Amino acid sequence: MANYQLAAEVRTAFGTNAVKKLRREKLVPGNVYGRNNDNVHLLVAERELEKAIQSGEPLIDLAVGGEKKIVLIKDLQRDFVRGTIDHVDFYEVSMDKPVDTTVFVVLTGEEERESDGGLVNLVMRELNISCLPMDIPENITIDVSQMVIGDTITVSDLDLGGKITVNQDPDEVIVTVAAPTKVEESAEDEEAEVEAAEEAEAEAEAEE
Repeated sequence: MANYQLAAEVRTAFGTNAVKKLRREKLVPGNVYGRNNDNVHLLVAERELEKAIQSGEPLIDLAVGGEKKIVLIKDLQRDFVRGTIDHVDFYEVSMDKPVDTTVFVVLTGEEERESDGGLVNLVMRELNISCLPMDIPENITIDVSQMVIGDTITVSDLDLGGKITVNQDPDEVIVTVAAPTKVEESAEDEEAEVEAAEEAEAEAEAEE
């Protein structure tokens, strides 16, 4: 699968006022580092950066300063209120060296799972992994179709084919199926409650 193509420009303006001006122009300040190279300050169009994120491609061909670097997004800062991107850090990778990164966990098979009333709970939404850049997956998919109430899937249960290492405790729980916290009353229980209420009301009227 081809890497996502993204263009950036070298950043030359710094300081609070410069940053405010850049953000008004929908430009995101950032850095690219890695491979023992000097840190490069850059600017990237927010709209194009959002497209790169939404593409789901883990690797990006970043064109900046007349060079093309293969990078991944290492850190992304967003405005808490507006949701706009405030800053981005890219990490330049070597294709023959493992990298540490984070990928999302995606569940499948929820609709096919046994109708036992159990609640599927995704405990861990992201996993810290290590692998060669070319082996970074868009996400880690877990099939829950065969799980029943009381089942759990931990890090050690994952089969990632030997190319990916999860850098977390093997006993950490990723997903569980729990019993519903509130058990619905049966029709018999409801009928018994109604009868008891009617009897209590009748006794109260008789005492009057």
